[in-house]
Amino acid sequence: MNKILIITGPTASGKSDLAIQMAEKYNGEIVSADAMQIYRKLNVGTAKVTVSEQKKVPHHLIDIVDMTAQFSVAEFLEKADEVVLDIISRGKLPIMVGGTGFYVKAFIGEATLDFVASNSDEVKLLNKEPIDTLVAQLKQLDNDLAHRVDLKNKQRVVRAIQIARHGKHSDIQKRPDYDSLIIAIDWERELLYQRINSRVYNMIDNGLIDEAKLILEAGGETIQAGKAIGYKELFPYLEHNMSLETSISQIQQDSRRYAKRQLTYLRHQIPGLVWIDGYHAKAVLSNKINNWLNKKTHVN
Repeated sequence: MNKILIITGPTASGKSDLAIQMAEKYNGEIVSADAMQIYRKLNVGTAKVTVSEQKKVPHHLIDIVDMTAQFSVAEFLEKADEVVLDIISRGKLPIMVGGTGFYVKAFIGEATLDFVASNSDEVKLLNKEPIDTLVAQLKQLDNDLAHRVDLKNKQRVVRAIQIARHGKHSDIQKRPDYDSLIIAIDWERELLYQRINSRVYNMIDNGLIDEAKLILEAGGETIQAGKAIGYKELFPYLEHNMSLETSISQIQQDSRRYAKRQLTYLRHQIPGLVWIDGYHAKAVLSNKINNWLNKKTHVN
């Protein structure tokens, strides 16, 4: 069966560094499972690997769409399957890395999806409508679907309208079977929060504000990329409505809350997930990979 190593965990847990180390050791290539690293020009706020790191190990599914584009989980799966199978065909180990839990859940086949590609022109037209109008439209199209959607979240309502208009579960094609070793990096909560706070300062020093300015000029929170933590908190500062210190504090707070949500999601939504301590991640994961590659079906 097709083997794939999946490394996930909360933001700032060290996923990318660990993945590069494992790729170098096990002849691997890295496939991003991050909903924001797909965007070109957004490097700092998405914690994208550097050019020098990409030269060490090939990386896939980063920098694949413009920052104004919409991108669905169905599109991710289509591209991920293609890339992963290509890596395997060349005798290498695919290593999927990212903290977007729903991407991981969908990839391992645990999420029920409507495979509908997002149409950017349609999204732009829908986003011009007020949320109440969109909710009414969704209820008229598919009232059952409307009951399963957060009707206060405009982006999800827009997506649901697209699914109601164009999606059928019968359109789902059979995907490849994978033998997945799924690892999540775990840190003590306070240490994780310290890592998050420190990384935010590093991002500011490395050009986060310039990237936020690019997104604001491209549409701000009206585009998918503009909803990302780390960017949207800087919009009030760029519009002279908030101090930089307050914006930075808000990024840190929102990032910590996001990490908490990620931990909860991973623990409850990803079956077979193996948690490893961040302090000893490299040694522990190497041992688990060795056992897994030697065809042990269960890794504890």
